[in-house]
Amino acid sequence: MLSVETSDRERVDKEPNISNFKRDKLEREAKKNWDLFYKRNTDNFFKDRHWLTREFPLLLQLNKGVILEVGCGVGNTIYPLLEECQNLFIYGCDISPRAIELVKNNRRSTINMKQRECRRLCVI
Repeated sequence: MLSVETSDRERVDKEPNISNFKRDKLEREAKKNWDLFYKRNTDNFFKDRHWLTREFPLLLQLNKGVILEVGCGVGNTIYPLLEECQNLFIYGCDISPRAIELVKNNRRSTINMKQRECRRLCVI
């Protein structure tokens, strides 16, 4: 017999959180919405992720490597990694052209950036 908690969890898992119309609209307008986000917040909304090498020490052991960050935004993951792991080559891609421009114009930028949707990563 299922407990009340389990049956509630199963019910929530089966129910869609949003309508198909809303989901489709959000997917269609993702590029526009992220561009508006970065227009309002530029590159000062998210903090740089300086904790990554503490959580993933294997990154520090890479002599040379290539990383692809999908959805890199304005580089809050890329820049801290490059500061600690100079031998890495990092590709960053994002759906927002505004985010890509912010990265390209950043004084720390030596990053090869491309604006791509995740479905088009094969053309990087």
